[in-house]
Amino acid sequence: MLAGSVAMALLLLAHRLPPFEQLTITAMVLVSLAAFFLVRFHLRHTPLKSPPHTAEHIIGLTAFLSVSGVQILTRSLEAKSLLGVGFLMTAPLIAQAMLVSALLGPAISMFSLTVVAFLLGVSGAMPVEMLAASWIAGAVGAHAVNPLRHRSDLFRAMTVQVLASATIAFGVSAVKVSNPGFVFESAGWAAVAAIGATSIFWLAVAVLERLFNLVSDWSLLELCSPDHPLIRELCMRAPGTYAHSVMVGNLAENAAHTIGANPVLCRAMAYFHDVGKVSRPSFFIENQLGDNVHDEISPSISAMIVIAHVNDGLEMARRHKLPQSIQDGIAQHHGTTLTSYFYQRALEQMNLERGDPGLEQAYRYPGPKPQTREAAILHLADSVEAVARTIPRGVSEELEILVGKIIEERRADGQLDECDLTFQDLQKIKSSFLRSLCAIRHERIVYPGSDLHEETPQTSDSDFQRILDAPAASAHQNGA
Repeated sequence: MLAGSVAMALLLLAHRLPPFEQLTITAMVLVSLAAFFLVRFHLRHTPLKSPPHTAEHIIGLTAFLSVSGVQILTRSLEAKSLLGVGFLMTAPLIAQAMLVSALLGPAISMFSLTVVAFLLGVSGAMPVEMLAASWIAGAVGAHAVNPLRHRSDLFRAMTVQVLASATIAFGVSAVKVSNPGFVFESAGWAAVAAIGATSIFWLAVAVLERLFNLVSDWSLLELCSPDHPLIRELCMRAPGTYAHSVMVGNLAENAAHTIGANPVLCRAMAYFHDVGKVSRPSFFIENQLGDNVHDEISPSISAMIVIAHVNDGLEMARRHKLPQSIQDGIAQHHGTTLTSYFYQRALEQMNLERGDPGLEQAYRYPGPKPQTREAAILHLADSVEAVARTIPRGVSEELEILVGKIIEERRADGQLDECDLTFQDLQKIKSSFLRSLCAIRHERIVYPGSDLHEETPQTSDSDFQRILDAPAASAHQNGA
């Protein structure tokens, strides 16, 4: 940290010609060190998308690059006034704000932008008016890139940034000078700076994602493409599992919206959470067309095969270098739940009663339990979507009871103990699941002259009927 503070202090004073006074360098080192401590303290007490040390490194690197850009422009352009080309100096701070916002969120971006602006102001690297314009323009950039999920969003962000930067430069310049030509020239250079900052952001965000093993919403959406090798393989070899994953993605994404979690991450995790089933697709009921293969093997072997799809999925995810957040979703989507169907069969075959901890442990998933709100939503959506298939269409009261029962059983089993979902969040998630399921399970009219839909189905599919006697919240684990 001391070495970083010294390097930052020297960089902040780079606009001054050497030799530097020892007192000046010492004072700047102390100010930089105080800024580093402030950043570390703030990150330890703020909810983050990534570990605190990773966030520290991102802020430190982007701050160093931002100050370097300001110093290069200062020495190259000698832009010490507010007039015209001087507004190019706003580009590095805008780019920094955009990058930190895309990787860590707008709140952290605003904080890091403020710290860097303070350091630049103390060192005298930028005039106060230019510093104020840069801070405001950077604040706009921090929010302009959230959310950023499609190519059109980048164009929107750049348009907002250009208009905001030009307006800010126009206003700041008009306050200082009365020459309309200089005022419009300043606005024009500020617009150029905004375009340059957006271009730097576009190029740098992919590099920083790989460098710090992070993933943006943009990258998550790219992972959800049907052209991804794992998704394509899942669709071809386990079409039932693929359809289930898409439905889980819809449930999880909508639920995430209701509680302020990351909906794009929820959808991406849902698409890959069951990819391990590709190794043995016929052992999972959604891919079976005939008899259930588990009827012919012992429940212990069945449980081992079903549980193994988690580790199989993790191995495939690592082989395809999926982001850590997606791997966490695969590992945590079952938590440490019990494969109740096979456990009950084992008890019946051995003529035992529930209560043997050793036997029960053999029929539980290895975990870990969901660690984040997004992983917890995926955990609940996976169970709800599978079991909802056992309820006939049009039975909304039974569906509502079942969804509530699943969520309560997961909570009582301790599966939600290690994430920060509140009771209010669970109520919102339940309501979102019900809305989504009702929309999915809508009835279709009977067309005149058609005998295809003469009878409205009153029972669930035969494959699922076999497991209705199992506990409702875990019935889907018969090969699911």
